Amino acid sequence: MSFFTQVFEAIQMVDIGAMVLRAVVFGFTIGFASCYIGYYSSKGTEGVGKAANSAVVASMFVVFIEELLIVQFLGFVTPLITG
Repeated sequence: MSFFTQVFEAIQMVDIGAMVLRAVVFGFTIGFASCYIGYYSSKGTEGVGKAANSAVVASMFVVFIEELLIVQFLGFVTPLITG
């Protein structure tokens, strides 16, 4: 068997759902944090640069926390779904 055949046999619909859930949650978080911090940035190029840096740091922190919560949630829900 080839590598790709083994991989696609091992992937279940629960795995696809988890990937989509993570993509939606992380995308919303990064977009929301970036827009919020950018909206309240000070005027000028220096303020925009600091806001961009702050947005990246805040987004990474919140995504890390969300990843912990999603892993716990999926660890609880996956056995219920798969039986």
